Amino acid sequence: MKSNIASAAVALFAMLSISASAQSVFPGKETIDKKEFSGLTLSQGIQDKYLSNYWETYLAKYGKVKGKKGNYSIEKAGITNISPNAVQVTSQVASVNKTLSKVFIALNVDGSYVTSENEQSYKAAEQLLKDFSDYAAASEQVRLADEVFTTSEKSHQKLQKQIEDTTKDIDKTEKKLVELRAELEKGKTDSQTSLADLQNKQKALEAAKVKVPSLK
Repeated sequence: MKSNIASAAVALFAMLSISASAQSVFPGKETIDKKEFSGLTLSQGIQDKYLSNYWETYLAKYGKVKGKKGNYSIEKAGITNISPNAVQVTSQVASVNKTLSKVFIALNVDGSYVTSENEQSYKAAEQLLKDFSDYAAASEQVRLADEVFTTSEKSHQKLQKQIEDTTKDIDKTEKKLVELRAELEKGKTDSQTSLADLQNKQKALEAAKVKVPSLK
């Protein structure tokens, strides 16, 4: 029970850490499928295996996502804040360390990649990543809360089973006690009958002895 409480406390601490983590977006370059891309990078305090799921789900609102081993792309994305034309999205989610991951996104607009911090499209791309960061943090809180709930639910179910098992044991014990008491009463009655029979046989023995002639 103590371990369950400790696990819940750790999960809640992680939830608070996620909600308090600062958004960090900066220009960057990554090599994806042996090709170097220029774009923007977001760092986030969520494990990459979870962040990848959130990112793929989030990207889907812009178009059909193709995903493979942490790499996600959309051939013709509809991101009107960045461009009224179709945007080619190339992205990657990777682990930085045990507690930090990063999302890299390269946006190809009309044959050019969004790289200049002075461009309006860059600011829109930066905002896209920040919005995703909020979405990812909220999604991670839901996941952690679900873990805490599931752990508590399993603990409760275990306690309920223990109560049910103990109740069954008590019922069996009480039934056995009733049987033992009945056996005890029957034993007492049989003992009295046996004692009376023994006394009668003793009297018969004494009477038989009396009838034996004396040898004197």
